[in-house]
Amino acid sequence: MLDMHTFQAGSKPLNSQTENEQVTKFTPNILPCRIHHDGPIESPDRFWITQTDEQDGHSTSHFRGRRLRGRRVAVPEGYQGVIATPTERTLPVTQQSNSDSMGDGESEPEESVKILDAQGTFDEMMVWGHENLPAADDTFVKGVEEWIRFAETMHGVSTTMKSSDK
Repeated sequence: MLDMHTFQAGSKPLNSQTENEQVTKFTPNILPCRIHHDGPIESPDRFWITQTDEQDGHSTSHFRGRRLRGRRVAVPEGYQGVIATPTERTLPVTQQSNSDSMGDGESEPEESVKILDAQGTFDEMMVWGHENLPAADDTFVKGVEEWIRFAETMHGVSTTMKSSDK
């Protein structure tokens, strides 16, 4: 079973900054391969040099001798990407309402929900493909561009509807 996660409500929103504390901005790279390492490396310039085409804005890089082509995918307006790490802290268990009970007087046991700590934010990500640019039907491109609009439509929170009402 997958763990359930939530963000801990903090004393300040992610986009607020103080003089001594700034939220780190990232640009995640979605690679078409699996790398069995999670964390910083000593010399990223040695492993990751990208060249951006001035005309179309697409990027080219090489990883272990394989040519990669990348395209930037923006996080939709009104959303913010968050880089988070799971913690061992959990949300306190709350009592379920009567409508959630099983009907025979027993209630379903609550699953623990682990809290995530935000490490930084991003406004765009780079999606890479082998030799070619990721197509519009790429899983990650589609997930950002299509599925968020679909979810907004299902839940009636479309940003295009809000702007046309004005």
